[in-house]
Amino acid sequence: MSRRAAVRLVITSQKTDTLDRWQRVFDGCQDVICQQGLRARTPVDAVLMAGIFALERYGGRAGAQEAQILENRRGDGWHGLIVVPPGRPMTRDAQGEWRVQAGYAHIQPAYFAASRSFRAIEEWNAHHVEQPISAVEINLPLMNMDNPVDDSSPLSFREAFEEYREEQPSGG
Repeated sequence: MSRRAAVRLVITSQKTDTLDRWQRVFDGCQDVICQQGLRARTPVDAVLMAGIFALERYGGRAGAQEAQILENRRGDGWHGLIVVPPGRPMTRDAQGEWRVQAGYAHIQPAYFAASRSFRAIEEWNAHHVEQPISAVEINLPLMNMDNPVDDSSPLSFREAFEEYREEQPSGG
């Protein structure tokens, strides 16, 4: 199973303030562009979409601990592949409340989502050479990350992306 070069990211939002924040965080990062708009204007192979938006529409299973890549067979104008990142694993505490499992509580949610998504894309590309993912849209509204005062999500995403790129044969 041979590895391919790292994917390119197209980060999209209609909110100028949010996009500016992500642009600053990713400034100087090769193969990442930010575009204002509802959707990417640059051709991409897949879109990253939170499970609350994707699972009912495109299938998959809730509670998966790994990212899922779903084929869009709806003909709805969205990309042919939908990457659904997992949430951090949850468990019920003694009071019956849902909490992030102790071993995952220290991991930023955006880092967990991004790192697991990049891992799933790499796995997809290793097994689907006829339909590789070389560019993915990070649609901030569809990831529930369209917050103009949130620094942790873009910083976590960049950290995960840089780690992913370092693992690629060309070093990114």
